[in-house]
Amino acid sequence: MGPVMTTDEALLRAFQQGDEQAFACLYQRHRAAIYRFLARRLASPARAEELCQDVFVALVEHATAWRGEAAVKTYLYRIAFNRLCSETRRSEYHLTALPAAGERALPPEPIAAERPDVLFEAHQRAQLVRQALARLPPDFRDTLVMKAYDGLSCEEIADITGVAVGTVKSRLFRAKLELKHLLADRLSAPSAR
Repeated sequence: MGPVMTTDEALLRAFQQGDEQAFACLYQRHRAAIYRFLARRLASPARAEELCQDVFVALVEHATAWRGEAAVKTYLYRIAFNRLCSETRRSEYHLTALPAAGERALPPEPIAAERPDVLFEAHQRAQLVRQALARLPPDFRDTLVMKAYDGLSCEEIADITGVAVGTVKSRLFRAKLELKHLLADRLSAPSAR
């Protein structure tokens, strides 16, 4: 196998030809991101871990089917997204599509010397954003979360969800407007002390 900086596509091609180290490298590169993608949407961290493993099992099982039409990263997210879609049809697991409680729901703000009152307010804002995200239509919420928290481009989101890039951009725009509307009163209201 080549140097550590080998592209994902070159690694998958090497794996297709039997290089087990190439798969190990792909797994190391993408496992944490795929897990976070799943964990943000599933109420059960254990189920997110199971699905994460399923994604990489599917990659092993279908590696020969990959022809390079999509980036390996997009291919993995597509598998994960399909697993989530299947999960919505199962009643025993709850999909949340929200950032985890430990993640910032707003862009990072400088916190003045980590004061408890500032930390509390930041936590409260994050909670309000999670609640507002929960009220968005699923297509809007998924698109916004994939863009803001997973860091995916509109083109990658389109490939993953199977819709046109224009549809992704429209959903993103409408999700931001709706989120802004839902948060406008709550974030601008002075705290009752």
